Amino acid sequence: MAIEDVVKMNYNKLNENDIYIWNYIESHREECCQCTIEELAKNCNVSRTTILRFAKKLSMEGFSELKIHLKLEQKKSRPRADKNTIKTVCDDYRKKIDEMEKTDYSDICKRIYEAKRIFVYGSGAVQSFVAKEFKRAFLSAKVCMYQIEGLEAEQELIANVLQEGDLVIIVSLTGESGHVVNFAKILNMKGIPIIAMTKLKNNTLAQMSDECIYINTSNVATTHIENYETTTLFFMVVELLLIKYLIYQEKRCERYID
Repeated sequence: MAIEDVVKMNYNKLNENDIYIWNYIESHREECCQCTIEELAKNCNVSRTTILRFAKKLSMEGFSELKIHLKLEQKKSRPRADKNTIKTVCDDYRKKIDEMEKTDYSDICKRIYEAKRIFVYGSGAVQSFVAKEFKRAFLSAKVCMYQIEGLEAEQELIANVLQEGDLVIIVSLTGESGHVVNFAKILNMKGIPIIAMTKLKNNTLAQMSDECIYINTSNVATTHIENYETTTLFFMVVELLLIKYLIYQEKRCERYID
């Protein structure tokens, strides 16, 4: 039986302090799963004995039994990963791969091909790895990309040396981080084109960019982790974009020879 139902069954036994203790526990369930009886008593401004009496009024041996019930309910309330979760993630992969196969990225390839210098920036830990993958992958096409690391300080230094003909690729999950938006504003003022790689949604960075590559991410929640966001598609898209670029590069070279 849920603790809330136990409280309702024993409501007539509870006094004003007991009601206050229950309201605190109800609003701080996760915290109460970890705290000691002394910590709960202090947070509720009551004595340790009052907490014990409250637990016994609910037909429990003591505070330890109350915590066990709370932990069990917290565990039951958390979502569990299952085969449907795996299917959702795999469907997202297949959907993006099919989309990449059908989409014409010639405008993006043209900007990369014609740029004098290319700088790539990842706004966070994972995004930085994606930026590094851009740099590594495009060396196969003899395209040298300079990775921007750090936050505002290096962005300002890079902004000062950017000039006409340069191109900046920005990798961001949300496209809403303050330092990302500020960097995009500086680039817009200097007339430097931006290619954004970001999650599939309308965001500030996407609106400020000349070209956008949208990525679907999936959220996975289990009893051990509340929220895990998949990022594999970012790396897959870099490789697929490289292949698209190699084909575009080949066509441009053939046209030049002709």
